[in-house]
Amino acid sequence: MTLQLEYRPDKFEHVEGNEATIASLKTVLEREEPPHAFLFTGPSGCGKTTLARIVAKELKCHKADYFELDAADFRGIETVREIRKRINYKPSSGPCRVWLLDECAQLTKDAQEALLKALEDTPSHVFFILATTEPEKLKVTLKRRCTEFSVKPLNDKPLIKFLTSITKEKKVKIPEDVLEQIALDSLGSPGIALGILDKIIDLDKDQMMEVAEQSASEQNESIELCRALIKKASWKAVSAILKGIQQDPEAVRRAVIGYASAVLLNSGSEQAAEVLDNFNTNFFNSGKAGLVLACFDSIS
Repeated sequence: MTLQLEYRPDKFEHVEGNEATIASLKTVLEREEPPHAFLFTGPSGCGKTTLARIVAKELKCHKADYFELDAADFRGIETVREIRKRINYKPSSGPCRVWLLDECAQLTKDAQEALLKALEDTPSHVFFILATTEPEKLKVTLKRRCTEFSVKPLNDKPLIKFLTSITKEKKVKIPEDVLEQIALDSLGSPGIALGILDKIIDLDKDQMMEVAEQSASEQNESIELCRALIKKASWKAVSAILKGIQQDPEAVRRAVIGYASAVLLNSGSEQAAEVLDNFNTNFFNSGKAGLVLACFDSIS
C-alpha cells in the first residue's frame, strides 16, 4: 500500500491543518438540517476531495449511494441532466445519496445552469458536494446556493512535522534538508509530499535528494519552473520549460507564488520577492502570454 493511501484521512480528526475549516464543517453537520450543497475551494492537492469524502461519511451515506465525478472529464450538460434524473430515486441502503463533482468549474455554462436548477430544488435525501481550484469560473448564482469552505495548503513547518512523524513510525531516517525540500516542492499538499516520500524512503541517503526533486517535477510540472525562476535561470532554460507546460496559466501562477512565498519566508531571498512581484496579477485575461511575460520579467 502506498503512503498516500495508508495515511489518507477518513475522519476529521486525522486531517492535517485547516483546523478552522474543519471546526466549521463539524458545526454545520451537527445542524438538524445541514445544507444540501457544499463547495470546497482551494489549490490542487490541499485536501478538498478528502474532506468531501469525510463529509459524505459523516452524512452516513453508504457506498452504493455515493457518486464521484471528475467534471474535467464529464463536463457537458448531459452529465448534469443524468444526475437530475437520478436524484429523485430513494437511497438504496442509507439515509441519503451524495454526488461529489470534483473540478466543478470545468462544467460548461449550460451544465452549470442545469446544475443550478438541481440545487434550487434538491430532494431532502440528496446532497451535492462541489470542489474546485477555480471558484471564479463558477456562476455567482451557483456559488450562492452552496455553503462554501476554503481549504488551504499546509505551511512548511507542520508539513515537515507530519512527514517526520511518518518516518519515525516507519523507523527510517531522512535527512532534514531532504524533508525541507519535499515540503517546499509539494506546495503544501500532504498528498504530494507523501507521494515523493514514498519514492525515496527505501533509498540510500545520497540518492534521496535527487530522486525527491525528480519525483516532485513528475507530480507537478510547475515545480521545475518554480525552481528555475528562483535560481534566476537563463531565458533559454525557462522558455524550454514553458513550452512543455500544459497546465492552466492561472494554476501555474498560484503554484509559483506559493513556492516563492515559502522561499521568501525561509530565506529572505530577493529573487523570490521579485518573482512574487511579477506574478502578483492573475492571468484570467492574459492567459499563457501573461505567464510568459511574468517569467521573462522575473529573470531579466
